[in-house]
Amino acid sequence: MSSASFGPEEWDFSGLANTELIACAYWEYARESDFIRCTLRSYREWFLSGAKRDKASDRLFARMDRLQSIGDVSDVIIRGCCFPADAVWQSVDDKVENYRHRDADPITGSFPAPWQTLAHAERTCRSAVANHGKRLRPPPIDRGDHFEAEDIGKHCRARQDELLADYHRIQGAHPNRSEVELIAEGKLKPWPGIPPSLYWESGREVTVIRVAWADYTNDELVQYFRRWVKANRPPNLPIPSRRGRKPGDWRAYLTRLATMRLLSRFKPAEIFRASCETSGAVWNSKQFSGRKWHDTVKWHDARREARQIFHRLFPFLPPSEVPLSWQREDTQ
Repeated sequence: MSSASFGPEEWDFSGLANTELIACAYWEYARESDFIRCTLRSYREWFLSGAKRDKASDRLFARMDRLQSIGDVSDVIIRGCCFPADAVWQSVDDKVENYRHRDADPITGSFPAPWQTLAHAERTCRSAVANHGKRLRPPPIDRGDHFEAEDIGKHCRARQDELLADYHRIQGAHPNRSEVELIAEGKLKPWPGIPPSLYWESGREVTVIRVAWADYTNDELVQYFRRWVKANRPPNLPIPSRRGRKPGDWRAYLTRLATMRLLSRFKPAEIFRASCETSGAVWNSKQFSGRKWHDTVKWHDARREARQIFHRLFPFLPPSEVPLSWQREDTQ
């Protein structure tokens, strides 16, 4: 990132919506990694040159595996990496080379361009992956499909036949014992009931419910549904932790990145004197509006924290790799 291209999109993240913060943090910190930049550039070159499998491509895949080791959030950076960086997609003529289906995700080969230069639709798409992962893109609650109702019916009938077969087997083995006696002796389990639900590995449940629309207001239904959710959440699917995912935490990550980038181009004295257009804009930014930023020590602390965050987000990077903005550029 040369000084000539050092615009506010490189350091002023104060205007970002909360929904973009996680994706933007991963994206912008990834731009600081020489390993990630070189890996994705090499993957694009390999793909566009014919995607030939050989020993070199195996080494490249090993590098990609390291990047993907952080889970779904790696897709924030990786998606679109095989597209030409300058491709301009269109959705009119499916016979031309740059045709993209109208319903396709608005992803481009934009990395490592600054996050804030991406189109709004692309930022929204990448943010959804960072916020929810690839498996949780559907809305939290929606109405099921008719074929799911049929699947629930088949599942419940099969479960009922299984339970009844077990019941009759035990009753047949003890013809002189009543059901109450068999249950008391532990030979027969009480009827467990058959929830009209299907559970998927992704953590999704499709179920049958009854809603008394005519008897309750929307607010009353919402309050009851809150109690129902707490009582019926599957024990193997605990409430997702939001630790470390508060908007303020991620804004702090980006602010520390901003301080590192600014200090890679300006001395603290230059920033405090507002001796250039960029440093003047710093003090007009909401991101640096607090009084604490008038302390030089705070800037150096934040820079050091940015390096720690860099390795926290990408633990597969060697400890020796430092962010590209760690050293001050020669701006003369």
